[in-house]
Amino acid sequence: MEKRTLLAIVLMILVLMGYQYYLERTRPPRSPEPAKQTPPPSSSVPAARSFAGEDTLSRLSLPPASSREREIVVETDLLTVVVSNQGAKIKSWQLKKYLGPDGKPVEMVGIKGQSGPSFGLLSWSRNREACSGVYQFTPERLVLSPSQPQGRLLMRQLTSGGLELRKSFTFYHNDYRIDIETEVRNRGRQEQSIGFDLLWGPGIREHEGNEKGKTGLKPVLTLVNGQQVQDKWEKLEGAVEHEGTVSWTAVHDTYFCAALLPLQEGAFARVERFREMGPLVSLAYGERKLRPGESAVASYRGYIGPKEIDRLTRLGSGMRGIIDLGWFDFLARPALYFLKFIYRYLRNYGLAIIVLTLLVRIVLFPLTFKSFKSMQEMQKLQPRINALRERYKDDAKRMNQELMELYRKHNLNPLGGCLPMLLQIPIFIALYNALINSVELWRAPFVWWIKDLSAKDPYYVLPILMGASWVIQQAITPSVGDPRQAKMMLVMPVIFTFMFLNFPSGLVLYFLVSNLLGIAQQYLMNRQLKVSSRAGGEG
Repeated sequence: MEKRTLLAIVLMILVLMGYQYYLERTRPPRSPEPAKQTPPPSSSVPAARSFAGEDTLSRLSLPPASSREREIVVETDLLTVVVSNQGAKIKSWQLKKYLGPDGKPVEMVGIKGQSGPSFGLLSWSRNREACSGVYQFTPERLVLSPSQPQGRLLMRQLTSGGLELRKSFTFYHNDYRIDIETEVRNRGRQEQSIGFDLLWGPGIREHEGNEKGKTGLKPVLTLVNGQQVQDKWEKLEGAVEHEGTVSWTAVHDTYFCAALLPLQEGAFARVERFREMGPLVSLAYGERKLRPGESAVASYRGYIGPKEIDRLTRLGSGMRGIIDLGWFDFLARPALYFLKFIYRYLRNYGLAIIVLTLLVRIVLFPLTFKSFKSMQEMQKLQPRINALRERYKDDAKRMNQELMELYRKHNLNPLGGCLPMLLQIPIFIALYNALINSVELWRAPFVWWIKDLSAKDPYYVLPILMGASWVIQQAITPSVGDPRQAKMMLVMPVIFTFMFLNFPSGLVLYFLVSNLLGIAQQYLMNRQLKVSSRAGGEG
C-alpha cells in the first residue's frame, strides 16, 4: 500500500515539474473556443472604402508638419501612450496599473539597454516616406475619462510621389485596445503599387533578472484557420508567414502580450527575429495597384497589455487562448475566476489563495476520507497479508490469488487508498497552472516580506514551512507496510522543499495552506479512528 501511495505522490510532483517544459517542447496546436470566421484571404489589399476620419479631416485644420520630431501624448486611466509624428508610430506604451521594480509603469515598447531600433507599433504601406516621414496630426493631446470614453488621433502626410497617407488611432477609456486604420490615396498622375503592414516589435517590455526563465518571451502565437500555431523566434533564420484565416498574432510572456487582430479579410501574419532583441510580428496584405484617384483602407485592432482573462475573453476571436492553462483548462479557468471573485472582497491575493485552498480541501474531503478509510481497513488486514506473503513467497501466482481472495472477502479494493489521490492530480495541475499564469499575482503583495506573489520567497520561509508541514502530515498519517518505506515518505518532503525554493510564493502558499489543512483533517480522522476502535472494543 505504501508503495502505491509513494508512487502517486512522486507521479504528482513529477508531472507538475515537467509539465511546463513538456508543453514548450511538444505541445501540438490547440483549438481554442470558436473564433469568428472570416472569408478566405485574397492576394490583394482591401478594396476602396471610406476612411473613418474622413469627415473630421475635412473639417479640421491640421497643424503644419514639423521637420523635427514631436510627440503626441494619449492619457487614459490605464495607459500613457506616446505617438511620434515621424512615421506616425507609437514609441511608448506604459501600463499605469502595473509597476516595475523601480516603481514606474511597465513599458511595453522596446527592450532597454539593447542596441538597435525599437519599432513599437507601426502601421505603414511599404513606402519609406510612410515609415519615416513627418505627419500632420490632430489633436496635440488626447485625454480620456468616463465622460469622454473614446478618442481618435488623426494623422496625414503627402509623399513626394503623390501618395496621401492618412491614419487614425482610436483609444478607449478603461481598456488596453487600440483600433488602427490606414488609408492610402493616389493623388499622383501615375499608377502606383501599395500594400499594408501593421508591425509590432521587437519583443515586449524589459525582463528583470529575478524573473529570468519565468517571464522571458515565449514563442510567438498565431491563430490560423481556428488552430493555434507557435513560432520559436530564437531559432528563426528568416521570416515565417502564415496564410489562411488569420484571427490574430501575438508576442507574449507569462503575464503580458501585444496582439494584432485584422478587422478585414485577406490578412496574413509574418514572424521574424530581429537580432537577439526579440521577435517582430506583423499583419500584412498583398500588394495592389492604385490608379490615380483610387484609394484603399486597412483596419486592425491591437491589444497591448496584461493577460487578464476577462479582457481577453471579451475581445473574442479565440484571444483567451493566449493564456495557456494546459490540459485541464476546464478546471483551471473556474479556479482563476473564483480567485478574482474572492479578491473583490478581501483585496489581498494571498488571503484569496488561502480561502481558495480551504474550499478546494472541502470539495476534496470525500476523496480524502475514502482514502483514509481504505488505508484503515488495509491496516487491520496487514498481519494476514504479511502471513500470506511469507507462506507463498516462492509462489507469486498463488500469493496473488490468495491476496485477491482476502480482499474480496472483506470487500476491499487494493487500490482504494491510492485511486482517490490519483484522481486529485488533475485538480492540482489545474491549480498550478492557474496560479503560475495569473497576472493578478504579478507584484501582488501578501504580508511582510512577501512583496510579490509571482516571485519566489526571498527568504525561503514559505518553502521551509511547507516542507515542515509535509513532514508533520506524513508523521501523523497511519502507515501500512514496511517501516523503511515510511521513513522514505518522511525524506520526500525534504527533497521537494528544495525543488519548491524557486517556485512563485503564491503557489508555495497554496501548498503550505493545503498541508496545514491536511494536518487538521488527519488529526480529526485519527481521533475518529480511536473513538471507533474503543466503541468496537466495548461492544
